[in-house]
Amino acid sequence: MNARYLIVNADDFGLTLAGDGAIAELFAAGRITSTTILAPAKYAAEACRTACEKGLAVGVHWTLHAEWADERWQPCAGEQRARSLCEDGALIPNAGKAGKQAGSGDVTRELAAQVEFLRDRGVAPDHADSHGGTLYGINGRLFFLNAFRLCKKYGLPFRFPHSSAFLRRQFGHEPGGLLRAAHAAIVGAADLYGVPLLDDFITNPYPIVKIDGYAALATYYERELAEARAGITEVFLHPSLPDEALLRRTAEWEKRVWEYEYLRSDAFANFIARERFVLCSWAGAPFDKR
Repeated sequence: MNARYLIVNADDFGLTLAGDGAIAELFAAGRITSTTILAPAKYAAEACRTACEKGLAVGVHWTLHAEWADERWQPCAGEQRARSLCEDGALIPNAGKAGKQAGSGDVTRELAAQVEFLRDRGVAPDHADSHGGTLYGINGRLFFLNAFRLCKKYGLPFRFPHSSAFLRRQFGHEPGGLLRAAHAAIVGAADLYGVPLLDDFITNPYPIVKIDGYAALATYYERELAEARAGITEVFLHPSLPDEALLRRTAEWEKRVWEYEYLRSDAFANFIARERFVLCSWAGAPFDKR
């Protein structure tokens, strides 16, 4: 494969109305090619309706935890079938705590229920990925195996790259032997289950206090995308319309607004054209030709 295929994905569809508005606008403008729905989130059902009405390319954004302590999310499997993921009858609002105490059976039931949530509302997910990275093994749990079994069952590719180049971007340094071995083990498990993976993925992992404004964010994405090799790469962002209430909730929301502004800009569209990326969705990516 000599071409550079690029999936432009907007995460967290269904999380907030401001984010959902940005995603719908960016799809309509042809700036993104994919999104992922957080099935337990507050506006997930509405996101499913929008996806069906507009024919959007949608994946399932698997999550084991809730986003905020002041917004209770019910597990799609029900509390009785996902008890270890819950406290006080709702999903734990902390990724680390949820990953640490989750039972494997509960994880499988909840992930399957999140796929069925989408399917019951007319959405056929074209891939699966992990909200907060809890399925990547970074918490010491092997939940990527649960994910791969379900990907095999539902015929879904999964967001994890064959290349280890993403480790440098995520951790800010060249990966050591242990990280490379862990990466190889996950890729090997995906191959064992016959689950298609990306060649690479790119996102900006830094909190807003470490980003020197909008221009620095745009420069980061363009620098990293320019180095993408032939194959299938996904760039995923978390765009949102401006929202003062969400900004008061977390200063990180401004980063999402910057990502929205970058995706809708001519600078982004012109950069993609100059780099001669072939834009595609997950369903349109040539996984079977590698």
